[in-house]
Amino acid sequence: MLTSCYTSDNTAALLEHNSFNLKTRRKTMSQQEDDLRALAKIMDFLRAISIVLVVINIYWFCPELHPTQPDNFFQIVDKVLNGFDRSCHMFHSQYTAKWFALLLLALSCFGTRGVKNEDITWRTIWLFLGAGLVLYLMPKLHYTLYIMCTAAGVICLLMAGNWISRILRNNLMTDVFNNENESFQQETRKIDNKYSINLPTRFYYKKKWNDGWINVVNPFRATIVLGTPGSGKSYAVVNNFLKQQIEKGFALYCYDFKFADLSTIVYNHFLKHKKKYPEGAKFYVINFDDPKRSHRCNPIAPAFMTDIADAYESAYTIMLNLNKTWV
Repeated sequence: MLTSCYTSDNTAALLEHNSFNLKTRRKTMSQQEDDLRALAKIMDFLRAISIVLVVINIYWFCPELHPTQPDNFFQIVDKVLNGFDRSCHMFHSQYTAKWFALLLLALSCFGTRGVKNEDITWRTIWLFLGAGLVLYLMPKLHYTLYIMCTAAGVICLLMAGNWISRILRNNLMTDVFNNENESFQQETRKIDNKYSINLPTRFYYKKKWNDGWINVVNPFRATIVLGTPGSGKSYAVVNNFLKQQIEKGFALYCYDFKFADLSTIVYNHFLKHKKKYPEGAKFYVINFDDPKRSHRCNPIAPAFMTDIADAYESAYTIMLNLNKTWV
């Protein structure tokens, strides 16, 4: 036999160990939050650089925007940009800076976290992506039109990039909260025997709706139905149970809490399938709230008492119902 004893020293050591584990978990969570904030700042920085490159491209290739008498600020800007162009050849072509800005914009989009919008489809994404590329890479015809098309192209590309990132992230990651409303693969076969209860179902799996079955092949075992009020327990399960058991000739004892909802269903279905029952089978109602709508029953009839235990249980139940304080 193994025994374990805890002294005050053991208790103190256990509390110290739990406190250390709690501090470690908090430190890890804090580190993860710091990493996420740092990643968000990096993505914002990349997006800001891409927008700055687009603005510089517009300034370089739209001399109409340059002042006729530039002050010291514009002279310094022109000097810096000329030196940058000589070293990197960034502005030798109209599209060099734009392609570099597009690369940074794409990197910033794929690092963005966000909530997936269920209304966004790949068709919409490709539409915005194509329109954005056409507007973004449109050659200069007039400086006003060039600025408007470039700005509209950046906006469309940014929207399409964010949507692509969110869809890919939601599809590739484990969907903990089941945002896709997809369930697991369920039974699609109808397993029927002379006692079974078969409930039709419909479930969403692998991007399509499927027809399935809940097969209660052994109804003699206990079955429990759980659900909030108004969730459809009676409509989806209880009513089908009653109807199928009547169709297979079961003897039923139906406790109708909302009399006469279930009683009406049982009575009408019994009349419809009365041939499934032996000759002389009848339908009875015991209603203590309204005796006028009830059959008569003697719970202490001698025919029901097969031994002393039955008599004791009947007397005990009757006495408890006569005086509730004895319960």
